[in-house]
Amino acid sequence: MMAMAEVPEFNEIAMEYSEHVEEFYTDDLSIQVKTNKKQLQWKHHEEYRSTYRTGIKPEIRKPEKPKHSFKKAIMLVVVVERLKGIKGIDKQSFFSDEDLLNHILIEEDIDCSEIELLEAAKTQFRYNKTTVHVIRDYTQKCLALQEFQDNARLVALFLQGQNIEQEARINVNTYFAARPDVQKRPVTLGIEGSKLYLYCTAEEDPVLCLKEVADIKKLQNDDLLPYIFYKKVVNNKYNSFESAAFPGYYISTSQQENEQVQLMPEDNQVFLQDFIINPNN
Repeated sequence: MMAMAEVPEFNEIAMEYSEHVEEFYTDDLSIQVKTNKKQLQWKHHEEYRSTYRTGIKPEIRKPEKPKHSFKKAIMLVVVVERLKGIKGIDKQSFFSDEDLLNHILIEEDIDCSEIELLEAAKTQFRYNKTTVHVIRDYTQKCLALQEFQDNARLVALFLQGQNIEQEARINVNTYFAARPDVQKRPVTLGIEGSKLYLYCTAEEDPVLCLKEVADIKKLQNDDLLPYIFYKKVVNNKYNSFESAAFPGYYISTSQQENEQVQLMPEDNQVFLQDFIINPNN
């Protein structure tokens, strides 16, 4: 009889083995190797052995250690929390957010002083030039100055012949406005040869009068406003004079002769508000 070849025992097989091999294979595969150890054939072992040697190289990666500062912070929190649970330690002995802030934010008295800023008001009107004219209403009544015991007034009447010399010549001072309007030109109206200027004031209603001014060019803003009239061209022929201090009120003459020049609202149908401006002859 022929003797059959004996299969060597598993323990007698010379092979290289590492304790880390099982860490490389999956859990299922490790269990299968362990349970079939006794029936494992040499061929199978060679396959696993060759695969292990020539194929995949095992690599074990260790978890990264936490950053040093972060680790210290974690330890500090853990210690504090544990100390809180120990009897006999007062919770008030632990520092709080306020304790930290007191060292960071230092309260100091701040001296405050009020500084009054004086800002010059912007000039509303700026003087441009002066021209001299004779001004008549559209019925050709002239403007004449009448004075009685230091009381002066401006009247409208018809003048002819030698009486025409009574007609007042008007200094028309033109200004640039801060907010210009091409249809309205700011002017002041003064009597040539005197320091009298047409001036608007308010009693019960706006009133037109004459007031003496030493140098009207030096007046600005609120001081100048009562003397300002907006000259506007009407129907390409006439001119109207609206009060800047009392919008909607215009220099007006009566239809009657020798009546004082007044200030009337625009919708007044009795007084005349259109004027003819002629160069001084």
